[in-house]
Amino acid sequence: MTAWRDLFAVADNKMDAEDKYFGLLRRADAMELAELITSDEWVLLVKEAGTLLASTAECMGGKG
Repeated sequence: MTAWRDLFAVADNKMDAEDKYFGLLRRADAMELAELITSDEWVLLVKEAGTLLASTAECMGGKG
């Protein structure tokens, strides 16, 4: 979970938003497969990653 949070916290100017999003999804998948998180926790992480990605879209008022 720490690795997921560390990636989530990476500054936007340090990493492309889509790369960050897919990295977060891969880490969430890996944690679920390793049974470190439940499927409900996985859903929450994926939603959080999606919200982060959406916040970068110009149409959502993000930086684009």
